[in-house]
Order: sequence, then structure tokens, then C-alpha cells
Amino acid sequence: MWKDFGFKRNLYDTHPVSGNAQGERLLVGRDAELRGLKNRISGFDTVTTIEGPNGVGKTSIVMVGGFQLYNETLHDGKDSILFLPEPFQLTTEESALDFKRSVYAAIASYFIENENTLKQRLDLQFGLKPLQAWLENPLFINGSVTIGPAGMGGGRTPNESKGFDLHGFFSLVDRLLKAAFSDKGGIVCVIDNLEILNTSQVARQRLEALRDDLFARHGMKWVVCGARGIVRSVASSQRLQGRLQEPIDVKPLSGNSIEDLVRVRVNEYKNSDDALPPVGPTSFGYAFRILHENLRDTLKFCGDFSLWLDESGQVIKDESELDQLFEIWLAEQSEAYMKSLNVPPRAWKLFDDICDQGGSISPSDHEEFGFNSPQYMRGQVQRLEQADLVVSELADSDHRRKTVTVVAKGWLLRHHRSGYEKQLN
Repeated sequence: MWKDFGFKRNLYDTHPVSGNAQGERLLVGRDAELRGLKNRISGFDTVTTIEGPNGVGKTSIVMVGGFQLYNETLHDGKDSILFLPEPFQLTTEESALDFKRSVYAAIASYFIENENTLKQRLDLQFGLKPLQAWLENPLFINGSVTIGPAGMGGGRTPNESKGFDLHGFFSLVDRLLKAAFSDKGGIVCVIDNLEILNTSQVARQRLEALRDDLFARHGMKWVVCGARGIVRSVASSQRLQGRLQEPIDVKPLSGNSIEDLVRVRVNEYKNSDDALPPVGPTSFGYAFRILHENLRDTLKFCGDFSLWLDESGQVIKDESELDQLFEIWLAEQSEAYMKSLNVPPRAWKLFDDICDQGGSISPSDHEEFGFNSPQYMRGQVQRLEQADLVVSELADSDHRRKTVTVVAKGWLLRHHRSGYEKQLN
């Protein structure tokens, strides 16, 4: 499909850009955030944190920032900063020990895969065959190996030999990190999407369990990313103060940057100079503003339009005609959504009020929205949730509904309900 459009691949891929030279070219409008990220990673031993809305591009900033630090410190020896290309995610099911095992396994694999290159830059002091043996051990691969008496958690599996207790593996990786890096150098490890833990209370507990172990480990430089205020809430907790930095606040792209993003992708992926993107800079900016400046949602809708354009067999070689067709298609999408909904008038009134408040409210402010009680308001919120117009997030302490937020489908319908007359400047 993309070849027929004149491109090498999907122009509107919603995944974060990679930590490589191409990702560096594709990331636009983020010079200030990159500078702040690199200053914090290279200049401090504390955990770097990043906060911003879902879909704003936080992970892409971290990927490119890590790549740039790697290149900028390429010849600094033990002061070099390396970068694990795959972020980690905390879950409610995984224990602190399981998470540590995953981190150490990823670090060991990185060093093994890049051993020859790293030996030219770093003083590794010993070969990596012992680590290779660990990673190839079926007990370790299946997660059957537990930590030995010298570590935390106690016990070994019955068939485990002494050479394969987990504490020994941790010790080997720690030796490697101490040999490879000075106090300035290290390997960047990223915890992404902290908000999937749902509440800041859970996130705080998980990070506190890592505070004195992984976050204080020689040779590891940590970055924690999250949305919906969860990182800022966690960073302010008493036990984590002094260990976590104040978050870098990532806001949606502004000005010409969003149109530049499309132009850069077109130049990167085009097969010929006359290749015409299904959604060009003007239409992309139009959708971006309708969808409340959510980059990921905008890319998704543009990809859907491209698929529709190809499957409908339309061949259009004029940019302005494509722009008009895209607006018509978005309107048809919103009209189809509206016909499928059964939302009562009172719920629509609440929906409009949420949008007027910026897209996020708390049911505790029920009187402001004309409700006699939070319970009655929650009933209308549930109608909106069932229609996939909003999502609700849980409170930290009592697990009642706390924050109600409009999603992409909701913002598209907001534009439809305004009669497509709302100014998008």
C-alpha cells in the first residue's frame, strides 16, 4: 500500500521513534526537552523523570536523548553513557525481585551482544562467558531460579546448582558495571508508562521498593516516564524525595512543529520526489487540533484514512483535493459514531461541560456541573464511558472514580457536535 503511495513504509506509525540516527531525524520540535533530559542524566546520580499527556511523545524523546548521549560520550571511556534500547514497564503482578531479574538480564544481554565494541572503549576486566551461561540456563530462562541466601527473598530450587543461585548472577552484573563505568558513566535504563499502575499509591510503593537497590546501583542511570500527573505525585513522596528529580514537563508540539513532523517523515520515507502523502502537513495539523493535540491519536486517524483511501481505489494527485477529502472523511467518521450511540441529553450536557473544562474533571466537583450528588454524576459518566467518549481513573486511597478524561473518539464527536464551526487556531 505505502509503495503505491510512493513511500517505503507507514508514514503515520504510532510507535515511538527508535533510538538511532533515523529516530533523531524524525523527532522534531523537542530540542529543549532533549537538552534538559541529557543534562539530568549526565549531570546527576538521581532518577530523571518525565511527565506529560498520553501520546505526547515522551518515549521518543527518551529514545533519541539516550542515542545522542551515547554518541556524545562515545570516546569518554569509563565516563561513557550507554543506552538500553527497550524500556521496562512495572506491573502490579511482578515483584521487585522479578523486575530486578529482568533489568539485570537485559543489561547482561546488551553487554554480551556488544562485547567486542565495548571492549575497545571500556575496561570490562573479565570475559562475559559466565553471564552467557546464566542467560542460557533453562532454570533462569523459565524464571525457576530464586535468589540464594546472600540476597533477598531466600531459597533455591531443588535442582539448582550452587553456581546458579540468583545472587551470583546479580554479583556478576554488578562487577561488570563497576568495571565498566566511573561515577559519571553508566547505562540508561527506562521505566515507561508508569500510569498503567493506575494510582500513584501503587506506583509509589513499586518505586520505593526499588529506591535503595536498583536506583542506587553503580553504573545504572534511571529515567521514569508517566502521564496523568502520576510521576509528579510519586516524585513528591517523602521516601522518594532526593532520589527522584522534579519531572521534565512535556507539552504537545506547538507552532509549525506538528506540520514539520509530517514533512520530515515524508522526506525520510519517500521513494520519489513527487510522492504525495495521503495526509499532508495542513490536514495533519487540522486533525491534531481536533483531537486535542494528541500526537498518537492523530497518527492513528491519519493511518486509518490512508487505508480507506487505498481500499476505496481513489487515486488523487492534488494536495488540496486530498485535504478536502480528509475533512469529509473525518466528518463521515464522526457521523457514523453518532448514529451508533445512545447517549441521553443529560450525559451529552456533561460531556460538553467536560470538554469546556479542558477535557478532564473530577466527580468530586459534581455541584459545579449541576448534580446533587457524586453518585448521580457517576451514573452519567458511566453512560459516556459505555459510549467510549471518556475514561475514568481511580483515586489513590478509596478506589472511587476520581478523574474523567475525554478520549480521541470524544474529541472527534465534540467537533461534530459543534457543527464543524469551532475555531481550530
